[in-house]
Amino acid sequence: MKKDDTYYLSNEIEVNAILLRCSLVLLFVGPLLAILRVIGINGEFNYRECFFFSVAVLLLYGICKYLQRTMRLQGLIKYLIILGMHSGVCYMATKAGILIYISYALMPALSCLYYRKRFTLHITGFSYIIMMLTLMLRAGSEVESVYYSLSKEEWYSVFGFSLTWEYILLTIVLITLVDKTESSIDLLHKNNKQMKDMQTQLISGFANFLEFRDESTGHHVRRTQAYVKMIAMGMYNQGYYQSELSARTIALMETAAPLHDVGKIAIPDAILLKESGLTDEEYEKIKNHTREGYRLVTENLSELTDKRLLKCVQEITLSHHERWDGTGYPEGLRGTQIPLSARIMAIADTLDAMLSERVYKKSMDLDEVLHELAKERGKHFEPCIVDTVIRLRPEIEEFLAEENYREEKAERERREK
Repeated sequence: MKKDDTYYLSNEIEVNAILLRCSLVLLFVGPLLAILRVIGINGEFNYRECFFFSVAVLLLYGICKYLQRTMRLQGLIKYLIILGMHSGVCYMATKAGILIYISYALMPALSCLYYRKRFTLHITGFSYIIMMLTLMLRAGSEVESVYYSLSKEEWYSVFGFSLTWEYILLTIVLITLVDKTESSIDLLHKNNKQMKDMQTQLISGFANFLEFRDESTGHHVRRTQAYVKMIAMGMYNQGYYQSELSARTIALMETAAPLHDVGKIAIPDAILLKESGLTDEEYEKIKNHTREGYRLVTENLSELTDKRLLKCVQEITLSHHERWDGTGYPEGLRGTQIPLSARIMAIADTLDAMLSERVYKKSMDLDEVLHELAKERGKHFEPCIVDTVIRLRPEIEEFLAEENYREEKAERERREK
């Protein structure tokens, strides 16, 4: 059964953020042990070890926070957090007088929060290896202080054997739990998939009305959809709006993007396809496509079960011609008053319009387009979104090359027919 990667990625990002905050609790371990040593309760940890333990926690936190900026590295982050925290717990367990055997099971249990059977299996295996190494290091102090009648090897074999069986039982329980949960989630998404597919087909079919009237507009719809996803992902990876640009939100924007110009259905062909300049009256009619699009979407897509998707479509259709400096239309919104989805749609729309040839203009070179977008930084577009587009130049060039190849291939096939 194919998994809903968007759901699992969103959950992965959320759990990583929670566990990363929880890992900061380990910062208090070093100072606490130092205080205990001062008052004579614990003599195993010296001050240097306490200091380096706290530094290691900060280093782990810093590395993971840096990697969080890139969505595709979430899988690596979860391994670093879980195994890093487990290693810290096990390091404390190498010291005599610190009885934390139950904590050996903590990190494998936390791995279940990701709902990934394979990940839980990996963590349980790595945790077992780290635990057995910890028992080996602890064996000497235990024999000397408590079990003086046993040799190190005997102590290690007794406790290692008993904990091995406990770990086997733990693994069976956790894998069974995660497998059931994962199967339930997959079944839930499978049951919802048909409804989501129907919604996507409805949106795509609605947008395709434009292509029947103007082939270039149809290509524009497809390209702007790709640009929206590209820009939103780029913004997340560069650290912008990470709390808002979840994998689910980006998927919603990508789905909604084809409808940004749906209001043009109500614009007469004489205006929409006019090659010469527009009169003031004609331009006002063109501008009205934002409100008309919002009306059409609200009236025809109100039965969508995913209300977040409906809201995203409404935001994009109504506000994609608003400007960062407040001089856009139809409502003259300024700055963050403009929905984030519409701010991203605005630059994707402009980017493709400048790169494309139309009946009334020639296409522009990518260098020239990026230069023009940079001039509109802080005016038409939000500065961080312009910065993101400029940094995405290699991805845009690759996409344009693929589009050119696709269009040339389609043209050859049409000629052959």
